[in-house]
Amino acid sequence: MTNSSHPPVLITGGAGYIGSHAMLALLDSGRQVVVVDDLSTGRRGAVPEAVPFYLGKVGNRTLIGRIIAEHDCRAVMHFAGSIVVPESVQRPLDYYQNNVVGSAQLLRACLDNGIKDFVFSSSAAVYDGDAGGEAPLAEDAGLAPANPYGRSKLMTEWMLRDIAAATGLRYA
Repeated sequence: MTNSSHPPVLITGGAGYIGSHAMLALLDSGRQVVVVDDLSTGRRGAVPEAVPFYLGKVGNRTLIGRIIAEHDCRAVMHFAGSIVVPESVQRPLDYYQNNVVGSAQLLRACLDNGIKDFVFSSSAAVYDGDAGGEAPLAEDAGLAPANPYGRSKLMTEWMLRDIAAATGLRYA
């Protein structure tokens, strides 16, 4: 059962591990969802047939804008990031392209299409890994990512903070 009083949530990377679990949790709570994923690491089978699915990249502003408009989405949950630390060291430009540039294009499409609420899947890799081994790590711990993956996530966090200050976008 879906709750039609709430517009659908657009989930990027919704065919991946974390995105698909967020999608299922929203569906279980009665929310409507729409998924976009490039299937580079996700599986189409992770998205139920009844859920609108779009094959594409988050950096495709035209596609994202069309999805938001067609489904009247009012919130986005962004899980479409590259996440393999050793790969980020070997191919840093790919990580900056997908995680920073792709996120910037996604955010532009969101702002251009009236999205007010945005959830970003960041990473503990943004913190200083040499902070003395404290466990668990507090959210106010020092920020000092040790690899391109962590730096790309932190750059997107900073971008969100700046965009929210300028536009009123609410983000988590």
